[in-house]
Amino acid sequence: MRQRPRSGALKVHKPHSGNSGLREYLYYLLNQGESLESPHNATIQAGAQKSRYLDVKEVGLIASTQAEADRLNERIARAMRKHISRPARQRFTAYGLDQAWRPQHLFDELHWFHGLSTCPPPQELLQSLGSSLHIHLYEHSETKLHPGLRTFHWKSEKDLTDFWASLYLSRELGWPSGLDWESYCRWQPPIECIATVISGWGSTPKATLEALLASVDATNPIHSEGEILIIEGGMDTCLGDYVAIVRALERSLELECITTIWVSPNYSGFGLKLLTFRHP
Repeated sequence: MRQRPRSGALKVHKPHSGNSGLREYLYYLLNQGESLESPHNATIQAGAQKSRYLDVKEVGLIASTQAEADRLNERIARAMRKHISRPARQRFTAYGLDQAWRPQHLFDELHWFHGLSTCPPPQELLQSLGSSLHIHLYEHSETKLHPGLRTFHWKSEKDLTDFWASLYLSRELGWPSGLDWESYCRWQPPIECIATVISGWGSTPKATLEALLASVDATNPIHSEGEILIIEGGMDTCLGDYVAIVRALERSLELECITTIWVSPNYSGFGLKLLTFRHP
């Protein structure tokens, strides 16, 4: 049986997440006359418009060269443009360290794309540009990092940009029960924890969950210090789908995920992306 996470874990700082937050949210909607079989509709859309995520976040996408930063920025933007014309709740700036200029404002969130370089990231410079620093490396990187950095390992550049486009779409299009972004930005992972993502897609919630579970490494069970689950769906996604996916996943992997969800008329089927922070 998995032990409860310690006080430094991500979910402790989310008073409206996990099973208790899900129940509170569902009770509220059911009291408003909603049904678990009702698709995403005007009631939920109105709630999303009144959510606490209306402020605009400044996001810095930083790499060794301007060309690399621009490429990653464009890949994220292209994935988001399939569902929204332009972001309203975050503003992206691509910046390469080979440029003579420096950003004139601080970023709320910074991403350093380190790739396969074995040199340490320019941590002091990056921290001078803003807060909530994310370091992105590809699998099997031998880069040595300073403790306390929010570090991600990726199989490919596409996996990286697909995940962040989806997470940012959840901030633009998400239901009111989504991720508490303020707590997420303040949270720091336990020392030496690395974030990885597994994903799955299917035409039904059951098929999607099976696809996600098929990518779990049976020889390396998930013992995580924090989890975020993104659910992606079309406009016919209903509360029952949300509940079924979350409960089945938490039961299968013995996790209590912080769940965020977004829906779009341009999305077909269901998608899941599970981010976990754990010790290597």
